[in-house]
Amino acid sequence: MRGTTVLFGLAVASLTSTFGGCTGDISAGAGDDDDGADAGPASVAFTAPAAGSEHLRDYLADDGWLVADVPVEVDVTGADSVEILADGVSLGEVGADGALLGLVRPLGAVTLTARARRGDEVVGEATLAVTTADPVVSECLDWLDLYQLDYELGPDNQGVTDPVTLTTPINGMVHRYSANDAPRSTFFMSCELARSLARAAPMLRARGVVEVVDMGVYNYRCINNNGTPPDCPDGISQHAYAKAFDIAGFTVEGGAFYSVNDDWVMDPDAEDTCAAPTEPGADAFLHDAICELKTAGVWNIVLTPNYNSAHRNHFHVDLTPGADFIEHGHSGLDVGPDDL
Repeated sequence: MRGTTVLFGLAVASLTSTFGGCTGDISAGAGDDDDGADAGPASVAFTAPAAGSEHLRDYLADDGWLVADVPVEVDVTGADSVEILADGVSLGEVGADGALLGLVRPLGAVTLTARARRGDEVVGEATLAVTTADPVVSECLDWLDLYQLDYELGPDNQGVTDPVTLTTPINGMVHRYSANDAPRSTFFMSCELARSLARAAPMLRARGVVEVVDMGVYNYRCINNNGTPPDCPDGISQHAYAKAFDIAGFTVEGGAFYSVNDDWVMDPDAEDTCAAPTEPGADAFLHDAICELKTAGVWNIVLTPNYNSAHRNHFHVDLTPGADFIEHGHSGLDVGPDDL
C-alpha cells in the first residue's frame, strides 16, 4: 500500500529504505577500512521515467490534490541511499529495488534529481526533465469523478447548466450555511462550481481550515436585483447559474472562526487587495487564504469587503467566463455592479 504526505507543495509516496537491506555503506570498489577510507567511486542514473515524458495529474492524493503519479527507477553503485527531488523538493528515497512512486503536484516542466549519498555526503547526482499535464475530459462531471466526489444529478433548477447535488464533505472539506449550527449534508450547485470547491479544499486544509461557512450559492436573480431574469439591465447574476459562492468565513483547527465581517480590515483604495499590508492574525489569514485561491485560478472573480458595502460581510467568488478580477482587477475588467 502506498501512503502519502505533503512536503513543501508536493505530495509524495513514502517509500524509504537502504539499498540491499543494509544499514552500512555499500562500496563500488574497495571496502571501507576501520578509519573510514574512501569506499570507491559512486554513480547514479535514471532508468525511468523516460526523458521528456508526460504524466497526467489524474491521481487523487490523500490530501485532496490531483497529482501526477510518476514511477521513478534508478541504477546506483557506491551509495547507501538515493533521494529523489522534483524541482529541488524532496519526494523521498528510493526503496531497496531502486524504485519510488512520486506523486508530483506542479503543472508543466519538472526537473527530477536523483541524489546519491554515502552517509551524509552527496556522492553523485543525475537529473531528468519531465512534464505534467491535466487530463483532457469530455465533460465537467469527469472532474467530479476524478475528485471522487459523491453527487447526484439535478434538480433541474432554472438557469443552471449541469446541476448537481453534492453530499458533503466536499473533497474532505465541511461546509456550513451561516444561519445554521449544523453542517450541510447536501449542497446544490453547478458542476463547474463543484469542481472549484474540490480544488479549493486542499489549499484551505493546508492552512488549517476545517469548515467553510457560506451565505449561499443559487439565487435566480439579476445583478443588483434589478429586473427579473432574463430581463436584466445590469446582467444576470452568476448566482442565477449556481456558479457563485458567498463565503462568510472559515473555522480552523481548535475552533476559532475567522469572520469576513468582523475580522477583515479594509485596505486603502490605492492598495491592491493582495499587495496591501495586513493586520497580524485573522486579517492576515483571510487575505492570504482568498488571495491564494484567486492566484491559483480557483475562481475568476473575487469581491472582498474592499469592493463595496454590499460585500462587507462576505467574499463573493464566481466563475464569470473570461474574467480576472479581485477588487482593483488584474486585466482591466470593468466590474461595476453593487451586488453580483
